[in-house]
Amino acid sequence: MKKLNIAVTGGGNSGEYDISVKSSQRVASLLDQRKYNVYLILIRGKEWVYQDAQGQVYPVNLNDFSLWLNQEIIHFDLVFNVIHGTPGEDGKLQGYFEMLGIRHTSCDSITSALTFNKSFCNKVVSSYGVKTAQSLHLNRPGVISPEEILKTLRLPFFVKPNCGGSSVGMSKVHTPEELLPALELAFKHDREVLIEEYIKGREITCGVYSRNGNPVALPLVEVVSKKEFFDFEAKYTENMADEILPAPISEELSQRCQETARMLYSKLNCKGVVRFDFILSDGEFWFLEVNTVPGMTSASIVPKMARHAGMELPDFYDLLIEEALKG
Repeated sequence: MKKLNIAVTGGGNSGEYDISVKSSQRVASLLDQRKYNVYLILIRGKEWVYQDAQGQVYPVNLNDFSLWLNQEIIHFDLVFNVIHGTPGEDGKLQGYFEMLGIRHTSCDSITSALTFNKSFCNKVVSSYGVKTAQSLHLNRPGVISPEEILKTLRLPFFVKPNCGGSSVGMSKVHTPEELLPALELAFKHDREVLIEEYIKGREITCGVYSRNGNPVALPLVEVVSKKEFFDFEAKYTENMADEILPAPISEELSQRCQETARMLYSKLNCKGVVRFDFILSDGEFWFLEVNTVPGMTSASIVPKMARHAGMELPDFYDLLIEEALKG
């Protein structure tokens, strides 16, 4: 049987670049070389390149997303997208591949754009009856005064870039004096900022993927940060957070969380594997966000979930590829 040409995309144009590169390298190393010709494509700005095992760099032809290698044009049967943040998680890359007719493992361009915008996503999620925190969406500095913010929302609250990931540029605000520095930091990372009231509780995360067109929930994980919240340092520094698998909650709560995650996966028209983050507070699940291109490093949560569910990662990635090829 002819081997498929698979491009694994990593990098991107956000603060998650280094994590994405590690994720993409990990995925590329685990794909079955007997079934696939694997090409790791690194993207940063206008530089899209493939680097072979000898370190030789080849530019990608952006007209049709192809490579010229060894006197041959390489066209790709599928893209395994592992770019966190822009342009791989916000719909830009998805739209490009969709215009070229190239299948990929992530959500489509519309779903990716919607879910990447935290404020818009919260509004859609709440319309399905899922609890979301009281919030304010600011599209430029000074659109509302700090005094008005403090009248509208209760302290403490989080100030974060509206379209971003890995908690980059995010602050927890406890006092009025902390508000302006938090806004300034968030606006350094995005043109839009989301302010959300703090919901006290336990952070529970649920991975969901598609099998034969049906959403399947992975085992739950409870994340216990050793910092005040699960910020960038806690996410990517060893021993800064405990990830308890499976989450030590009742079977009834676990089933309810998985059911909610599967429902949202279907309603939001998700594809591939995504991760839904919730806060469990007083027996209720509050939606935090959905990561449509979750981390795939050896330390990332979704690979741990898949292994706990009894799947070897090459088999799991095979399944994601097969589902994407079905269209």
